[in-house]
Amino acid sequence: MMRLAAAHLFNPLQAVIIMTLISTGLLVAAYWFQYFGGLQPCTMCYWQRIPHAVVIGIGVVTFWLGDSYGRGFLLLAGLVMLISAGLGFWHAGVEWGFLTGPQGCSGNISFSGDTSAILDTLLATKPVRCDEVPWSFIGVSMAGWNMIISLVMSVYAWLSVAFSR
Repeated sequence: MMRLAAAHLFNPLQAVIIMTLISTGLLVAAYWFQYFGGLQPCTMCYWQRIPHAVVIGIGVVTFWLGDSYGRGFLLLAGLVMLISAGLGFWHAGVEWGFLTGPQGCSGNISFSGDTSAILDTLLATKPVRCDEVPWSFIGVSMAGWNMIISLVMSVYAWLSVAFSR
């Protein structure tokens, strides 16, 4: 009975559908926060969107090529979501102050070069800092939630491959 439930829950094609829907939901939420919530993303926020777009692409290709490629694409999607979890961990670490973010993202802009060009750039743009938390839920930032959800998706992908044998 347990094996039957696991086989149904971890069916490769269903897992690809679930992962595609979750990544789509996360990207929709990110864009909603950006365009309707007024939360402008930082550089690291943009980086965290890329793996979810890749998983959506993997889902589309899987539907196009058919179920026989589901296990291989799940392995790839699991790896991509592990990378996403790593990016989320890095960003959350920058927010908490125990990791260093990319230069220019955490307020440590280099002021070498033409000073008038630097001043013009600084006056023209309001940088979004990677080390500030613009929104959190139960004490976990968006980057932290991305890390948690991406890690769960990665494990789910690999379990789906393991149970589909």
